[in-house]
Amino acid sequence: MRKKIVVLGSTGSIGRATLDVIAQQEEKFEVLGLACRENIALLKEQVERFKSPFVSTYDDGADRIGPIGAATVLPGMEGMKEMIGMDAHIVVNALPGSIGLEPTIEALKQNKVLALANKESLVMGGRMVEALLRIGTGKLIPVDSEHSAIYQLLKSVPGKELSHLTITASGGPFRGLSIEDLERVSPAEALNHPTWKMGNKITLDSATMMNKGLEVIEARWLFDISPDRIKVVVHPESIIHGIIEFVDNGIMAYLSYPDMRIPIAYALNEEERHPLPFGKLSMDEPFNLTFHPPDLERFPCLRLAYEALEMGDSALIAVNSANEVAAAAFVEGKISFTQIPILIEEALSHHPAARVIDTVDSIWEIHRLTKEFTERKLGEFYGH
Repeated sequence: MRKKIVVLGSTGSIGRATLDVIAQQEEKFEVLGLACRENIALLKEQVERFKSPFVSTYDDGADRIGPIGAATVLPGMEGMKEMIGMDAHIVVNALPGSIGLEPTIEALKQNKVLALANKESLVMGGRMVEALLRIGTGKLIPVDSEHSAIYQLLKSVPGKELSHLTITASGGPFRGLSIEDLERVSPAEALNHPTWKMGNKITLDSATMMNKGLEVIEARWLFDISPDRIKVVVHPESIIHGIIEFVDNGIMAYLSYPDMRIPIAYALNEEERHPLPFGKLSMDEPFNLTFHPPDLERFPCLRLAYEALEMGDSALIAVNSANEVAAAAFVEGKISFTQIPILIEEALSHHPAARVIDTVDSIWEIHRLTKEFTERKLGEFYGH
């Protein structure tokens, strides 16, 4: 019997890559539901191609859209939750931003297998996710290439033998620029990643290295490890995705071609490896692997993520919420690239601090207050 899959964020880069994997392994999988925000034209194509019986959209006008092929439309957040509660075996959460939090909570409450690509679920609600995994029968398999790599490496390592985790970072398009040069970069330049083809938000986060900061926070919850045992190294080739260090100073690394369909296939097949027709790393030709420590002066967003981890749960929500506001302001031309971390640091310094946040309502309250503060500062500082 084929496994039924719900793909949330189906029209984004991870969603499209997920459907690529499903198309290659249609004898194993069938699509039960698809969800996107606003790319209805592509959603209709996906419904036609994969015969999805249910779809959902989550923009403000979701309840006003017309028919989408032969699929039943379940609009808004409640529609997505209804799809998750059906008989799907696997839920792929590839939604962008904080909108992904509640579907993750719902999938784990429904004891589903959750293939998680939405960073904000763990950044904002890591404590809740951890508790749901502990008390329920749901399962979380990470889809991010870095966390998938470490997840796979740790399967064969007793916890007492682990010393540190290292998450690799491409360094983004500006890794060689000075602070003065960074002040002049444009949104178009920031949204042009040299290695990965991703959505705008994650591409910009990669350029500021906030993406790596969010991944450090994810790793803290995913692998139940203290922040001081999580390292980041810049590795521009993006061939090594994750590294673990042992207490005897030995090191183990996971290498693969930078193709998101590889970790997606691993998650969909629930930690089994099956042949794939794409993303093969050739070891027959010479290639270089280089590593550099991250520069926290030029890219302070990574430093802010570590500081938020030390401050507590509310700071993790605040750093994410402020980043969403600041990143959008940069893309809209309201602030410069180097002003993004300034706004985030302001929000961290003034958010309503609490070390433990363990309810969805509390998460959304901190999120709302931080967004309002950051938007107010945006106006005060920069006249917008």
